[in-house]
Amino acid sequence: MKGNIVKISKDSVFGAVKNNKNIFINILGAFLVKGGSMLLTLFLLPAYIRFFGNDNVLGVWYTILSIINWVLIFDLGIGNGLRNKLPKALAENDTKGGRTLVSSTYIASAALVVVLGIIGSIVIQLLNWNAILNINEEDLALPVLRYAIQIAFIGVLIQFVLKLVTSILYAIQKSGLVNLLALLSNVIIFIVINLLPAGDTSSSIIAISYFNILAVNLPLIVVSLILFCGKFRNIRPSIKFWSKDSAKSLLKIGLTLLWLQLIFMVISSTNEFLISAFCGPSDVVIYQVYFKIFNSVAAICSLVLIPIWSAVTKAKVEKRYTWIKKTYMLLLGFSVLALIVLLLIVIVLQPIVNIWLKDKAIDVNYVYAVIFALSGFIFLVHNVNTSIGNGFSYFKPQMVLMTIAAVIDIPLAWVFVKLTGGMIGVVLANIIVLIPFEVAEPLFFFRYINKLIKAEGKRPEDSKAENEN
Repeated sequence: MKGNIVKISKDSVFGAVKNNKNIFINILGAFLVKGGSMLLTLFLLPAYIRFFGNDNVLGVWYTILSIINWVLIFDLGIGNGLRNKLPKALAENDTKGGRTLVSSTYIASAALVVVLGIIGSIVIQLLNWNAILNINEEDLALPVLRYAIQIAFIGVLIQFVLKLVTSILYAIQKSGLVNLLALLSNVIIFIVINLLPAGDTSSSIIAISYFNILAVNLPLIVVSLILFCGKFRNIRPSIKFWSKDSAKSLLKIGLTLLWLQLIFMVISSTNEFLISAFCGPSDVVIYQVYFKIFNSVAAICSLVLIPIWSAVTKAKVEKRYTWIKKTYMLLLGFSVLALIVLLLIVIVLQPIVNIWLKDKAIDVNYVYAVIFALSGFIFLVHNVNTSIGNGFSYFKPQMVLMTIAAVIDIPLAWVFVKLTGGMIGVVLANIIVLIPFEVAEPLFFFRYINKLIKAEGKRPEDSKAENEN
């Protein structure tokens, strides 16, 4: 694709920084803040191991977090709808329109929380969680397990509404503050884990369930107060600004994003549950060892992408299609460099694990390590593709190919677990089902945006950008 080749020079790099100052500030903030948060999660695993003193119970806790966090997906895509709609209102100085969007989002989400809370609480009390999570009652009694899940569920329902502030922060291109929230949550959990005395498994899981509510919600409350009592008080939510039409407009794009979230959740957020069900809770801990290392590296690389979604949305409104195309290609090239880093980590993985987990260190399986490195690369490429596609509201290939991927992921995981005899089968399934979309999306998108560039013709700002780049 000769027409898609982008020449990168010293001047182009400085030109890109100059013309995209806000993006680069957010990227730098992401590396400093969220990068630190991700590193802190590495220290959380050995702290959790010491705190629980039982790998089966720890595996169940990770699985509970995974299952409960699925609730955050069921917001009908309203949060992402706000993220895509609000930038236009703010750019046009439409304060009333912006406040209507924000108010309608919060009110609709609060109503949804009431419905989910009633349904979820009933379901939690009816199900046999010992059977679902594959843990016997000697390790964790059913009433205790139900109670811990109920507490965690309440925490997520609160977060369901409070996390809407992150959509606003993304919309105003303040993703650095979103990264700070993740760091603060991890800091709170890390402090609690290290200060709480280790007790029996029942009291430990109940205690951490309560403190998890504090950790995830306190930072959201603080930043919401700062935002709505400060510079953006003119768009703070109010029942007076509820609009049925605004809610519908948010849902129109939000439901598409919701479906994409749901199908990706099947692939990315069910691993702990599947491993616990197919292999046993203790294998979840082994999975976490590999996952924490390789996912942390991939996630740190993905920090570059955090401001991209909103920047692409803004660039689309301004019809800066050439900038979007060049940015996409640059990010794909960056992903290849990240793969090299991930593969280099495989070589030194055993010493890293030994230093990290000390006497709890596992013997590294290097076949597993390579597969996890490839998984990290695939998920990074996926983040690149979806950051551009979602920001541009280009969903067709993603809708079709990711739906197919979600349908076949779980049965394929079961087959691979049987063939490999271990949890690595679940990771292999993730990789295989994602490859078709990751290859097809750039091909379809470049063909689509080339047509837009041709139809639009050369814009003065595009010509200026090309001269600088």
